[in-house]
Amino acid sequence: MRRGLFYGWIVAAGAFVSHLLSYGVLTVAFGVFFPFMAEALHLSRGVLSGAFAVSRLASAALAPVLGPLVDRRGPRAFTALGALSLAAGAAVLATADGPWGVYLGYGVVMALGGVALGELTADATVSRWFVRYRGRALALTTMGLSTAGIVVPVPLALLITRVGWRQAWLALGAAVLVAGLAAALVMRRRPEDYGQVPDGELPAASADGRGAAAEVSLTAREATRTAAFWLLVASTNLGTLALFGINLHLFSSLTDKGLAAGTAAGLVTYLYVLHTVAKPLWGLVAERVHVRYCVAACYAGGAAGVLVLAGSASVAGFLLFATLYGLTRGAQSFVTSLAWSDYFGRDAQGAIRGVASPFRFVAAAAGPLVGGLLYDLAGDYHLAFGVYAAAFTLGGVAALLAKPPRRAIALAGF
Repeated sequence: MRRGLFYGWIVAAGAFVSHLLSYGVLTVAFGVFFPFMAEALHLSRGVLSGAFAVSRLASAALAPVLGPLVDRRGPRAFTALGALSLAAGAAVLATADGPWGVYLGYGVVMALGGVALGELTADATVSRWFVRYRGRALALTTMGLSTAGIVVPVPLALLITRVGWRQAWLALGAAVLVAGLAAALVMRRRPEDYGQVPDGELPAASADGRGAAAEVSLTAREATRTAAFWLLVASTNLGTLALFGINLHLFSSLTDKGLAAGTAAGLVTYLYVLHTVAKPLWGLVAERVHVRYCVAACYAGGAAGVLVLAGSASVAGFLLFATLYGLTRGAQSFVTSLAWSDYFGRDAQGAIRGVASPFRFVAAAAGPLVGGLLYDLAGDYHLAFGVYAAAFTLGGVAALLAKPPRRAIALAGF
């Protein structure tokens, strides 16, 4: 039984925008800016990739602090703070004249935005508003990640070629500030604060064994005492290393193989269209198949796609890569986020993800850095892509081993 539009869907829409901005700036946009900045500032790709590493290490330090604060105080202020951080970082990057300016703007100033607009705020909050329909809500929310890949590359590449990368950073920062503050206005902590229950159902309906009344939530301390927590950490870390390495170096690898910037941007856009399509499709699958099998399947597709990319030298091969990789790895952010929520409940999602996030941010820092250094060493991306394929494969194995925690034991504090 429902009472009008459930506000949780408005929160999910705000989280969608939050993901779009965070991922769109820190990953998609930076990947497009990457070759232009490397050439203009006379930086090797290894050195420029170091800015990504600094950003993720700074985020790793911030996440354990911000996670519990989001649980207690809600997401609104942190979403606004994240938008301000990204806009300020864009302004610093627009004036950078060497590696230290890039490291400051991207690696330090934007790091706060990456945490404040990411899963600690967006996914953790949405998980508190939904239980029965959590999979659908998180599929919608994480579509913001792939939508960024649709709406950012082509317009941004055209903007850079017309006005230069410095002016493009300023324009992007202004757009992020407006959209981010708008998203912050609609964010709310949890339904109980407004006289509602998760999923927008009446209390009697939520106690049927499938809603919030039936879900057991673990604290961060209890979660870390389970094998499932550490296997999920291992799985997501391995997948994250490969994911962020591919994300940052994909555009450059395509242009290295002879594609024009516009064509490469178009292929990246096609890839992210499939990423967007993949999330609701895998949302339906996750309602019928255990989430750990979904994670493993996504990682297997990611590994296969990377190998196709490494061996391709034609547009047809690149399209095959984008199709395979997009329809499988494209759901990675959704299925891994769903695993954290379903395994450990909704009450301490910020704190639990805050404990896990430093490991993930370190892996995110390592992925692009490994790719940049191996490129500088070998002169191409073949070796780096082999490392990424192996990481996806091992991440899938760890996901298969991550059985749901025995909550009775965890709650007893074994």
